[in-house]
Amino acid sequence: MTIPAFAKFGGEPPDIQHSGGRGLVAAELVSSVTWLIRIRWLAGVGVILSTFLVGAVFNLKAPAVPLYLIGASILGYNLVFLMVERHYHKVSVSESKFVRLALWQVGMDWAAMVLLIHFSGGIESPVILFFVFHIIIAAIFFTPKTAFVFAILAIILVSGVTAFEFFELLPHHPIVGFLAAPLYQNGLYVLTVLLFFTTTCLVTAYLVSSIQERLRQREEEIILLTKDLRRLTVRLQALNEGARTVSSTLELPEVLTRLVESTVEAMGVHACSIRLLDTSGSQLVPVSVCGLSQEYLNKGPVDPITNPLAREVLSGRIVNIPNAQNSPMIQYPEDAKKEGIKSMLSAPLMGKDGPMGILRAYAVESERFSSEDEDFLATIAAQGSIAIENALAYQAIESLDTAKSKFIRIVTHELRSPVSVARSLLRTISSGYAGDISSQQKDILDRACRRLEFLQRLIDDLLELAAEKTDVSTKEILEPVNLEQAVRKVVQRFEIPAKEQGLSLNQVNKSNQEPLVVMATPDSIDRIFNNLLSNAIKYTPSGGEVTITLSKSADDGEVIVEDTGIGIPEDAMEHLFEEFYRAPNAKLLVNEGTGLGLTITKDIITRLGGRLNVKSKIEEGTRIVVFLPLAVDDKKPESSDGRLTSTRVN
Repeated sequence: MTIPAFAKFGGEPPDIQHSGGRGLVAAELVSSVTWLIRIRWLAGVGVILSTFLVGAVFNLKAPAVPLYLIGASILGYNLVFLMVERHYHKVSVSESKFVRLALWQVGMDWAAMVLLIHFSGGIESPVILFFVFHIIIAAIFFTPKTAFVFAILAIILVSGVTAFEFFELLPHHPIVGFLAAPLYQNGLYVLTVLLFFTTTCLVTAYLVSSIQERLRQREEEIILLTKDLRRLTVRLQALNEGARTVSSTLELPEVLTRLVESTVEAMGVHACSIRLLDTSGSQLVPVSVCGLSQEYLNKGPVDPITNPLAREVLSGRIVNIPNAQNSPMIQYPEDAKKEGIKSMLSAPLMGKDGPMGILRAYAVESERFSSEDEDFLATIAAQGSIAIENALAYQAIESLDTAKSKFIRIVTHELRSPVSVARSLLRTISSGYAGDISSQQKDILDRACRRLEFLQRLIDDLLELAAEKTDVSTKEILEPVNLEQAVRKVVQRFEIPAKEQGLSLNQVNKSNQEPLVVMATPDSIDRIFNNLLSNAIKYTPSGGEVTITLSKSADDGEVIVEDTGIGIPEDAMEHLFEEFYRAPNAKLLVNEGTGLGLTITKDIITRLGGRLNVKSKIEEGTRIVVFLPLAVDDKKPESSDGRLTSTRVN
């Protein structure tokens, strides 16, 4: 077990970070103190047992009573240390108290060793070698300086006992029978043993302390590396989060919020903000903030031209201000002081066409940001710039799409009235209500009517498409609709056109008489299958077959519209739902068509929470499968239009 280098003799350790009550280094100290107490039980018992064996087994005579008392004393004061150590654990004392407890233990052991050496023969005692073990323990527990202090203390104590016995100032207590002749007054022997003892103690203290010091340094390096690794891991997670933000969302507020929050967490700073240039480019507006007060945000306008810090950052530089309250680059130093901000780090948010804004981190410490922090914030800003630019582009596209749809709606709405009037007038003339007309004139008028009818269908489809894509349309209120009833109405509508074209039109219900109820409107269901059946009949040659099959598929109502028509070319499949697109073979068969039917159909199905699949083979036919989520309802009598007259939806 190792003890930290700051555990100096009699000194106070610095504060350490705690984890579960104690930090890693403190836990090492506690474990070492506990280990020393456990070892001491063996030492105390060993002294008592050795004293007994000296007389009973080896037939040697030693002062048994003092030795037994020393062994018992070791056990006694070790019990006191054990109770103190357990008390320290219970109340979670500071590390300094464990350092003092370790010092007391070593001090008491030193005293016990001196007495043990004195009562077992002094300089003649074999126990003198055990002092080396205590020096090793001291070198493990404490700093090199403290270990050498204990080593010198051991040399002084042993030399003092030896000198007092040599000059007969203390009585000599030999182990009778251990040596043939007493040597404690043999000057050469005494000097030789003391020389070797001194050398052994100092060399042992030096070697163990050197090794232990290197281990302590490695331990401190590991702790620092662990902290660095933890910090870098958090920053890597922030970069990954930034990368996910770029690809996971196009909602600008969410993008900005994620950026500032992940930056605060990764850098461990007080706050973070994003300011973007307004549309005029004359102001930097705070659009997302984490950790700053509203009062600070309201401190005043930030002009990208007159504000020196903003001007510098928007030029493309990373600006690190170590002392914000005294920096000439800060426009509002008093507000920064009031907010407690002492250092700032700013990075530009650069788009393809130039600067978009500023990402800024705030700290409550002076000189908080390093070059590593500068690189990290620059990386976050680069990722954020991509995310912001993508979100802004998405917003622009949405705005353009909405404007386009509104324009189409307005124009087509204005066209509907004159086209309807023109159709009515032409029909009136063609029917002879305005006077007799020739057959040639009637043919021309009929052709004009057909073109106006196509134009009317185009206008209706455009209005419907625009209504699906803008919020200016009336929001539909969904209700339970019997799918089989609603589809049957559409089928009945096309029975005569199918018969006139020489087609077989069939409806099959495979739902085992179980009502298929979906959340929709009768009108939306009608539009879906009106478009699909219209196409199936239009593009199926005479003698063909069109089949509509209803069934239940998991939690969906499934409707299959299948025909034996001309099919869809493989290269046309990917364009099938594009606005105004018509397959080449469809154009050859039927000249007139808007190319909006399937687009509108897919939009309606998607809005209802459903989906559709299309499979087709040229000259063999097309199979379109529509899935619509079923509603959970109570079965009630049904009206003729497919609505449930009384339905409770859970």
